[in-house]
Amino acid sequence: MNCAQCQDNVFACMEGLLDHDQSLQCQAHLETCATCRAEYAAIARLHERLVACGQAAANISLVEPVMRCVRTADMEPEKTTLMSIVRKHRWGFLGATAAAAAAIILAVVGTPKSQAAAIEVMTKGAQAVSKLTSIHLRGQVRTAPQDNFSYINSDLPFFAVELWKQFEPELRWRVEKPQRVVVMDGQSTLMLIKSGNVGVRVPQRTTSAFDTEWLHRIANVSTAISNEVDNARAKGWKLSLISETGADGRSKSIVTVMAKSGVPDDDYGKNTFMENADTRRVYRFDAQTELLESVQIYLVRPSGEVQIFDLSQIDYNQPVDPSVWKLDLPADVTWAQLPQDLPKLPDNEKYASMTAEQAARAFFEACASNDWVEAGKFMSPINENLKQYLAGLEIVSLGESFTSKTYPGSFVPYEIRLGTQEFNLRVSNNNAARRYVITGVYNTNLKLQQQIKWTNEPEILTNNDVYAMMSPAEVVKAYVEAQSRLDWDEMRKYDSEADVDDTKSQVAMAKENGTDVHKVIPAIEVGEASWSAEQSAWFVKCRVLAPVKKWNLAVRKDNPAGRWQVDGGI
Repeated sequence: MNCAQCQDNVFACMEGLLDHDQSLQCQAHLETCATCRAEYAAIARLHERLVACGQAAANISLVEPVMRCVRTADMEPEKTTLMSIVRKHRWGFLGATAAAAAAIILAVVGTPKSQAAAIEVMTKGAQAVSKLTSIHLRGQVRTAPQDNFSYINSDLPFFAVELWKQFEPELRWRVEKPQRVVVMDGQSTLMLIKSGNVGVRVPQRTTSAFDTEWLHRIANVSTAISNEVDNARAKGWKLSLISETGADGRSKSIVTVMAKSGVPDDDYGKNTFMENADTRRVYRFDAQTELLESVQIYLVRPSGEVQIFDLSQIDYNQPVDPSVWKLDLPADVTWAQLPQDLPKLPDNEKYASMTAEQAARAFFEACASNDWVEAGKFMSPINENLKQYLAGLEIVSLGESFTSKTYPGSFVPYEIRLGTQEFNLRVSNNNAARRYVITGVYNTNLKLQQQIKWTNEPEILTNNDVYAMMSPAEVVKAYVEAQSRLDWDEMRKYDSEADVDDTKSQVAMAKENGTDVHKVIPAIEVGEASWSAEQSAWFVKCRVLAPVKKWNLAVRKDNPAGRWQVDGGI
């Protein structure tokens, strides 16, 4: 018996439907063929799952509904069994696909017709990518460009997010948004937070890391489909199916999943991250190729829905440029310490016994006195940018800590008055519009703190001559005044769109937290402009006038040292 004959008879062999000679031939082939033996084992596991769910005995009653869902009309009635039903719609029960198939078949049984139809489309979508070697996703999400990968905020604009993933010959992946990028090159995993020049390294391969799991779930298409079906069964999520004609004139099958996070509506973390949000997920499949073409996710709130994610590009099994697996780091990158590597201090018990409020106060007091060694016991890394930002702060108030179902630590409400800060804005008119725009933020020693990157050239305005006549100092003053009014359109005349959107996201986050936005956009005093021959650029001196910041400090102590660490909210 060869492989093809064995695979055609393996179900019947398992169920004792072969005659004696055929059964012996099948068993003999399985003993010598690893491929067929692996398929047999996968099918056996599937059979065990069905038996465990009390479904395997109901062979006769399952025939009609399962035939209707998986369209096995050519089944031989005299040998109708559960395994023969599966055989007629086999898609290769190997590896992860076997688990997806098992979940989907279990879900089909006993579901309403509309759900069964949706599951059938998803089943075929899993089949269509059963031999995935690589995938590339490109979409956009409402988020803060510098924040965690799964952070969402319906009040923010869309920012691009992209994933490259290679499954064979070895696992590699990359996820990127405007101010964060993570690369797993097959050996180790590295993240760069561009806005602060902070690097984090995991010295081994990972399947996902640094809050990218939700995108990986979509990239692992078969597993994603399996999970949606499993949740529909276990949690009562609703699935539905409609058909429509796409812009390309082809028929599309659209499956909608109503997903519930299980997070209470009054929880602080509700709807702040993908996994903590109640969402409506829309999967669009090409009816002919059965491939998943796009995914849209909508945040579902009592006040209504708003789209938070749009995946518009999916490339299957395309070659990936090797440069994708490389990450260029800035020369002044500061390395953050991983929580699992946090060492115990000589007086570790002192810190481990603190409450969340005491830890927050100790951290802020260390910053107020410029004691960065002490501050470093609560946060990693403490780089020059952070020192300049928090140096000499004044604690206005600290509230009582609270917890969230979505976070393993605590949140401490705080209000601080930041110290007076001085910096320089670099301006340049080296563009087609011939008007001065902001190109970088520098400290008092003219050391670069943040590069302002213009993706597109400054546009030539209708009244461009008026702006082209403005001096460097006048441009910065006009920008600061527009910022104080939250006039985003006017700000974009002097600052890059990405940077303005970043500011806009911070304002939206402040509003969401009940903070006075004028405390987020502090008063800035603009001084004189000076020419730097060394830098070949104009620099405008600026001074921030003691701004007040009100937020919630995220702290956690789930580390080997058992002491509180600042995890966010700065």
